[in-house]
Amino acid sequence: RMIKNVETIDGNMNVFDAASKFLESRRRRFPIVENGKLVGQISQKDILKAALELKGQTWK
Repeated sequence: RMIKNVETIDGNMNVFDAASKFLESRRRRFPIVENGKLVGQISQKDILKAALELKGQTWK
């Protein structure tokens, strides 16, 4: 069964907005779309890694 209206993450979305989308949807992966084209996928693990990298730059 194919889903017609697939939830996606915009390629320009920041890490924190993407994390919120994961929390709201409880999904493990999202396709990434830029200019209407599929460019990849992102996982919860990818978001956690990015947040940890940002932690070193901004949080104390």
